[in-house]
Order: sequence, then C-alpha cells, then structure tokens
Amino acid sequence: MLRIVHTGCGAIEGIAAPEPEITVFRGIPFAAPPVGDLRWRPPQPVAAWAGTLAAHDFAPACPQPTPGDSNEFYDREWGTDRPLPVMVWILCGAYQTGCTAEKEFDGSTLARRGVVVVSVGYRLNVFGFLAHNRLREEAEARHDDEPYANFGFLDQRAGIRWVVKNIAAFGGDPENITIFGQSAGAGSVLAQICSPLNRGLFQRAIMQSGAGLGMFNRHQQSLEDGHRTAERLFEALGVSSLDEARQVPVAELLAAAEALPVPPESGREGDWSMMVNWVPCVDGRFITDQYARTIARGEQNEVEILLGNTTGEFVETDADGTLLPAGEVGNLKLIAEWIRSGRKAPYYYRFDVAMPGDDAGAFHSSELWFSFGTLATCWRPFVG
Repeated sequence: MLRIVHTGCGAIEGIAAPEPEITVFRGIPFAAPPVGDLRWRPPQPVAAWAGTLAAHDFAPACPQPTPGDSNEFYDREWGTDRPLPVMVWILCGAYQTGCTAEKEFDGSTLARRGVVVVSVGYRLNVFGFLAHNRLREEAEARHDDEPYANFGFLDQRAGIRWVVKNIAAFGGDPENITIFGQSAGAGSVLAQICSPLNRGLFQRAIMQSGAGLGMFNRHQQSLEDGHRTAERLFEALGVSSLDEARQVPVAELLAAAEALPVPPESGREGDWSMMVNWVPCVDGRFITDQYARTIARGEQNEVEILLGNTTGEFVETDADGTLLPAGEVGNLKLIAEWIRSGRKAPYYYRFDVAMPGDDAGAFHSSELWFSFGTLATCWRPFVG
C-alpha cells in the first residue's frame, strides 16, 4: 500500500483514509511560506527537507476572517502500472476566505473512481490580491519577468507546477491534469486558462458556477485601481513604504483591509457581486487583458472545457430575471465567445438537483456535496 512517496523535495508519509486503500497526504508545502520579505512576492521554491515529512495534518490556511486549513492529496493504490488522471481542486470563497479542509471537499470518493485528487491552498484577500506600483518597481529592479500582482493566482500556478513535477510519485499522470473549481475557484480556473504563462501546464478545466458570473469573468480591476486601494490601506495603517507594510502584524493588516470601504469610483459599489477591495487585476504579466477580450482574440490556452451552473443561483425576482439565472446567461455568453474564437466548443451542464430537506433548491455551491460525493456529511438539516 502506498504510504510513503519520494519527491524532488524529499520523502512524504501519508495516512490511511477511512477506506484503507486510499492514502491521504495533508499539508505538503509547494512553496516557501510567504512571510516577512516574501509577503506580496511571487511564490518562491520550497526548501528540500531531510528525513520524511509526516503529511498527516492540514497546513494553516491563509489568514482570513474565518480561520481554516489547506492542502491535501488523495491517492488510491489501484494495482496498475498505468498512471492515473489527476484533478487539482482550486477552492472557492470570493477570493477572500476558504480552506481545502472543509468537509465537502473530501476527495476520497473521487479517488475511489480512479483519479489522484489534489487540493491547492493559496493566498487570499489582501495577502493574495493587493496591487501596488511599488511592487512593479521592485520587479523591474530585480530584472526578472515574474508577475508583481495576483499572488493568489501565482500560488495556484505554483501548486499546479509542483503537481506536474512530482505527481508521478503519487501514481498520477503529469500529462493528464484537470484543474477544477467552483465560484471564485471557477474564476481562478478561468484566469489560469487565460494566462500566457501557462502554455501546456494542464490539459482540461472544469468551471462550476463562476465562469459565467460577472464578478469573476468581467471585473478584473486595472493595476492603477489596485494601487489606489493599496495606498488607502497604507494610509489607514500609518505606513508609507512596502517595507513598513510587510512588517505590519498579520491580524492588524487583515483587520484594516477588511474595514476599508469600497470607493464609489471603483464602479462596484452597490453591486452584490463585488463588495470587496481585494480582487484580481490586469497586471500585464499574468493577466494581460480582460478575459473576454483574451478569449475573443483566441489567445486562451488550448484545453478542453466543461462549465455550468446550478438552476437556482442568483436568480433575480423581476420578470426577465426569472427566466434564466445570472450564471447561466454569463455561461452562454462565454461559450459563444469561445466558439467565435475558433476554439473547440466547451461542454456545458446545468445542475438542477435540489438539496434534500428544507426545499432549498439547487442553490449556489449546492452541487459541491454531489461533485465530491460528500452529501452524507452535509451540515444542512435533512428531513422528510
């Protein structure tokens, strides 16, 4: 039974899942901790370790209003020499909160079906999506081509690259990788698809309830907007430089970032979809343009696509809004743009299975319990 694997960073020991033929590896580091001088820097390589890393517990999640834990592999020993397909999960949470330790993201059921499942944690909120002109100046002074914004997306990319390099040790196929995510995770998948830095990095992508929502596919702020937001934060903190901002304690920085109002000039005030400051931006390196324009020019990465939405998510109450949920309209527009770009048409789904119990319907995120096969652990009150 596969319990210890050997990677380029060192040996890793996993633990048995409730079904003993499945091994779970938790808290595997794929980059150096982004603390101190590495705050608001692209992810740096993780140092190799001596001995065997006991990957028994989740690693701490990114600081956020609701604490959590992150990073997990699910691997089943199938008794075959054929490498298994790989699925890399990118978590949801509006780019502000979330952790892969949430029980609906347990990958055991998927692993039983013959895939290696990987959940990747990444920097969130102000830690993952602060943008500032001085970060660009730092990158230019280093004379490197690394992006200087969208650090949450860069973490995801670093995780996928780690998988490509090491997944064979877990029985996975580095040339058969599907990235998938829901809500902001789907928006993240779309960002990875549209980034010119990801040519050939993965082969397939699934976007659940997010790619068609304006908050994730049409609201990438400009670098200048991000800079103005960061300047307001620095003023609230009483700091005047990146060096000073990097020394602000995590809790203090998070509290100030959460308290910062969204300015009216952002164009997002009153928009239910984006009442937050810390969102992706067009930085010119990782994200080079609005996604829709990238797709219209046919510049997205050539991967097979599946996307869709739930029946009841974000349905408006006026007469027109009740015909199609907002996510469905956006998905159909995205599919049309994709086809016009000359690429192979995506596969589309509509999830309309109602959650059992209290007549909640097929709401936003309800499909996750079904996708991961974790409905039995759902916290909702099932009756009837």
